[in-house]
Amino acid sequence: MKGRGLILIVVTALIMGGCRIEPPLFLRHAVATELQLETKVDVQVMWQVNWEAAWKFGWDVSMYGPLGYRLPASMRAHVYSHDASGDARSHSVYNFVGDYTTFDVFVGEHDFLFHNNDSEAVQFRSDGDLADIHAFTRDISSGLRSSSPVYTMAQKARGADTKANDEELNEPVSLQPDGLFSVFVRDYYISDNLEDYVYERGRYVLKMEHELTPVTYIYLFQVTLLHNEGRVIGSSGGAALTGMAGGADLMDRMAWTSTVSVPMDVYMDKVQDMLGAKVFSFGIPGCNAYDPGSVAAAPAGKHYFVLNVTYVNGTYKNIRIDVTDEVRALPLGGVIPLELDVNDFPPEGGTGGGGFSALVGDWNEETGSTTIIN
Repeated sequence: MKGRGLILIVVTALIMGGCRIEPPLFLRHAVATELQLETKVDVQVMWQVNWEAAWKFGWDVSMYGPLGYRLPASMRAHVYSHDASGDARSHSVYNFVGDYTTFDVFVGEHDFLFHNNDSEAVQFRSDGDLADIHAFTRDISSGLRSSSPVYTMAQKARGADTKANDEELNEPVSLQPDGLFSVFVRDYYISDNLEDYVYERGRYVLKMEHELTPVTYIYLFQVTLLHNEGRVIGSSGGAALTGMAGGADLMDRMAWTSTVSVPMDVYMDKVQDMLGAKVFSFGIPGCNAYDPGSVAAAPAGKHYFVLNVTYVNGTYKNIRIDVTDEVRALPLGGVIPLELDVNDFPPEGGTGGGGFSALVGDWNEETGSTTIIN
């Protein structure tokens, strides 16, 4: 599911001494020129090709929210001005609400980074004033994790067989990010020659157009329950996707190599006997999701869909499904359909039977609590 956006940057030439500019007068000396930058942001959403053909779940937008990305409400601009050697010498930050603003930038070479900053979950940091900007979400506290119905550490401490190794159990659980978009424009030269500009409405303007693309990616899970016969009625503990990147560098679009589990809500389509869930994440660790070569060279890792199911008799179980191949095939997000035979994980006191027919490589059944927060 790929979202696209557009930044239209309009640079207006002004005289610092207050002189009036009229055509065909052209400024040729940077010392006499100040430039004002206007940004125009128009984020338009494009889903993964043919995603609707794969999505069958009866998603209620009024109750669960939209399936895709929301338009950003506010933006942040980073301007890195270069010195004579081409190195960044200063870093200025501007925040604005809506899709346009104005701020001053002088003639010369600059790097520009634009991203939305309207998320309460996503945080930003850099290791220095001129360092790259990173986006991430904070880890969920161990107390919340251990008290959640989707689990592992407390169960393991009691000696239960969780059918998961220590590395998977100890992976941090992080807040789910929101839709995050960015664009990084490197080595852009702001000219002092008004012949490079267009004269519009009494001013000279220089227009640049750049695409704004997602840094966080949406995965939609739809689980068809076979032979359910009313036994599974929903999910009290939600689900989680494991092995996802803990954050991303907004300059080079590389996802962090550190991994986290990301929790999500799960909803029931009783008419079709299906469970559905939507999750945002920073994607596959250690790669740029837009670069096929980078994705192919990403560090090996496993991804599990940890699903809590609730039964009509009040009990629940957690199913851990290997979705590594599905996630790795969709670096920009997409629809992951699964099929689970309820005869293979009946309520306590029930009888097994039938065959497991999931469209995935592996699964494990767990009972009790789990580490993933709802």
